[in-house]
Amino acid sequence: MIADTTAINRIKGIVLLVALMIFSTLTNASVTMIGTRIIYPAESASVNVEFANKDIIPYAVQVWIDSGDEESTPATAKAPFVAAPALFRIMPGSGQVLRLAYSGGKNLPQDRESVFFFNFLQIPPANLDKDSEQKRNSVLVMLKNRVKIFYRPQSIAKKIRNNKDDIQIATRQAGDKTIVKINNTSPFFVSLVNVNIKSGNKKYNRSADMLAPFSQTEIKFEKLPSMKNFSVELTSINDQGAYVNHVYEITD
Repeated sequence: MIADTTAINRIKGIVLLVALMIFSTLTNASVTMIGTRIIYPAESASVNVEFANKDIIPYAVQVWIDSGDEESTPATAKAPFVAAPALFRIMPGSGQVLRLAYSGGKNLPQDRESVFFFNFLQIPPANLDKDSEQKRNSVLVMLKNRVKIFYRPQSIAKKIRNNKDDIQIATRQAGDKTIVKINNTSPFFVSLVNVNIKSGNKKYNRSADMLAPFSQTEIKFEKLPSMKNFSVELTSINDQGAYVNHVYEITD
C-alpha cells in the first residue's frame, strides 16, 4: 500500500510539473514587438512599429497609447498619438507593420523629451477546435505589453547624447545611510535600471527608476561599512534597448 501511494504521488508530481511547463510556455508572449522602446522624432510624419507572431496560431492585436495611466484601456487612454491599424490580425509565423503618428493634439515641450506609453494586447483565437489536441493541452490567455514612446523635439535631436557626461553624481552620509544623488542635466530621459556602490571586491546594489530631463533623484544605501574611496556604477538602457554601464569614482 505504501509503495502504491508513493507511485501515485510521483505520478501526480510529474503531471503537475508538465502542466506548469505547458502553462509557462504558452503564457509567454507569442506576438512580440521589434525593439524595446519607440523613439519618435518630432520632424517625422510617422514611425513604423513592427510585430512578429512566433506561434503556430493567428492572433488579434489591439493597440492604444496612454500618457502614464497603467490601467488605461483603448476606451479611456488619452495621448496625442494615433496608431493605424489599432486592431489587426497577425497570422502564424508572419509579421505586421503599424504606423504611429503624432496627432499634434497636445502642446509638448520643445526643449526636452516627453514620454508616453504604447500598449498592445495579444488576443488568442476563440474558435480553435475544442476537440483538438492543441485545445485540450493549451492555456490561451490575453497578454498585455507596455513600452515607452520617447517624443524627441527637433531642437534637441542633434545634441550628442552621452549619459555619463549628462549625469552628475554626489554622495553624502546621513546617519547610517549612504545617499547617492543623481542629477540629470540633459534634455533626455535616462532609463536607469540600477545603482551600484563598489568598494574593493564588495558591491552593493539598489534598483532605480527612469529619470526625467533636468531632474534629480536620491538612492539610499543603508548600513554600509565605512568607505573613503569607492565608485558609483549606473546601469541604464540606451535608444537601442542595450544595457550601458557608467562608473563614477568617488574620493574624499
